[in-house]
Amino acid sequence: MAISPLESPLYADLFGDPDTARHFEASAEIAAMVEVEIALATVQARLGVIAEAAAREIEAGLADAAPAPDDIRAGTAAAGVPVPALVAHLRKQLPKEGADHLHFGATSQDIVDTGLMLRLQRVLQLFDARLARLTHTLAALAAQHRATPMAGRTRGQVATPVTLGLRVANWTLPLARAHRDLKALRHAGLPVQLGGAAGDLSAMRPDGGAVAKALAKKLALAPALPWMAERWPLMRIAGTLAGLLGALEKIGADVMLSTRSEIGELRLSAAGGSSTMPQKQNPVAAETLIALTRHAAALSAQITTAPAHAEERDGAAWMGEWLVLPPFFTACGAALLRAQALVDAIEPQGERMAEIAFGDGGLALAERFSFALIPHVGRARAQELVKQAALETRASGRPLAETLTAISDAPLDFGALAEPQRVCAAAAEMTDAILAEVRTLAC
Repeated sequence: MAISPLESPLYADLFGDPDTARHFEASAEIAAMVEVEIALATVQARLGVIAEAAAREIEAGLADAAPAPDDIRAGTAAAGVPVPALVAHLRKQLPKEGADHLHFGATSQDIVDTGLMLRLQRVLQLFDARLARLTHTLAALAAQHRATPMAGRTRGQVATPVTLGLRVANWTLPLARAHRDLKALRHAGLPVQLGGAAGDLSAMRPDGGAVAKALAKKLALAPALPWMAERWPLMRIAGTLAGLLGALEKIGADVMLSTRSEIGELRLSAAGGSSTMPQKQNPVAAETLIALTRHAAALSAQITTAPAHAEERDGAAWMGEWLVLPPFFTACGAALLRAQALVDAIEPQGERMAEIAFGDGGLALAERFSFALIPHVGRARAQELVKQAALETRASGRPLAETLTAISDAPLDFGALAEPQRVCAAAAEMTDAILAEVRTLAC
């Protein structure tokens, strides 16, 4: 059995995300660190920190370097970080001048953290594309059903009629906001880390700051002062993705409720069966989405509330990140995939939604009728009349609109007020407003 179901051969199709997971494989981590070492030498030569000949040797000698994890495994265990063994391995492939100036003035954390930012840049690009597709799909579904009546619910109870479009639009807007924030992270929130041994770049003085800026530009990362002990980049990323996870969990939870046998407002074109009950149509995609988002949210909390990194650098706190980051990002990626699969499978049941929204004699219209009565009889009397009518409707089964017509002499056409199109007009307009905001966020 695999240590994590995210990579288990048995559960991979349920929880896995190989496209995200590959960025956390040992080969990807090593390749990113080699990329950082080459880029560092290139910009150092350009600024006169090391000789151009040394940089050329490094660029040429390491262009196709791909050390195997086994080549540096023992050294990683001994040093508590892979960089010393990696650099030693790479130096063996270089002429003397290049070997002497590889990793010049840097420290292990510079290479690991900057390499991590390179990999997260690619991971967030993947998430960006998935989130764009998911948001587009949901926006189209919301627009299609902007006026499709359904019961709005508060605190688990039927409240007033709304529309399916409004429900879906309210799924979409938080995702659009998360997409905006994700783009901002990709373009400005993934910083280079270059601090040297203790964060003052003393070995590259007086050119250290210039090297850091040049390295950021070379690697398409954001320039930044050293953040060895202040882990704001990871906290910001985890916080942004935590918001996304909450929005995704809501979709799964709402679908779970709406597909319940006794509700049946939604069906799923792809559902799971039972080993013993042939009639079952289990909402597996929704269940999986909820499980993944809750798991990833718990991991995000480990990042955002992690112990402070003591002094200038902290090995124990740093290692703690390594244990959390791969499953966190893989679970986030998998949640986006399952959310898309879930949304693609939604089949709205219009008749059933209308039946629930306007059933029980139209009791869900009580608030609407109360507000219509207020200008004619005052608030207290309006509440009293509607409450009396609701009690009679429950007892007789006669529609609330007919009951009110019988007991009130207010000049109101309660039947017209109960027409679904008129009842749901506000929800349809709100759907349009939310989708307009979604389009604005996408610009």
